[in-house]
Amino acid sequence: MLSNPPVTDGRRTARRVDLATMILGFDAYRIVNMFAWPSHATGELNQLGTADSGWAEARPDIVSALNSAGGVLLGYGSTAPVGAARIQFRAQVDWLKGQLSTLMLPVWQFGDGPRHPSRWQRWTYRAHPNIPFDEAVRLSLVPVGHGPVGVPTRV
Repeated sequence: MLSNPPVTDGRRTARRVDLATMILGFDAYRIVNMFAWPSHATGELNQLGTADSGWAEARPDIVSALNSAGGVLLGYGSTAPVGAARIQFRAQVDWLKGQLSTLMLPVWQFGDGPRHPSRWQRWTYRAHPNIPFDEAVRLSLVPVGHGPVGVPTRV
């Protein structure tokens, strides 16, 4: 579960999700996004995400993915948008929490929050210094209970 589609090919993100998939013991993955419209950086959600439309457009794909998933990795970022986009984002997170609670799927996050895979190396460098990246990723994938999940740790 990522933030929104990239305007690039997203290879680094896909490679890291592939690594997490292997570590968690899954055979395949499907990337879905909390917000439907692409952007160069998640900070652009501050402008793009002020209305409900991009969030609502993402929901059918999320529901489809969750209904066929064996587990969920939250990776939509550890920083919430600002202003009106924050209200929409929090509504989407609440909606996702409801979906996850209903389906009772196993859920993971990276470290202390739903860190985007493009930021994993920053986290592992600080949290697990002098450990190879693959092993640091293994140590950083944290199961999340079915209570409040995936609330960004920074504002």
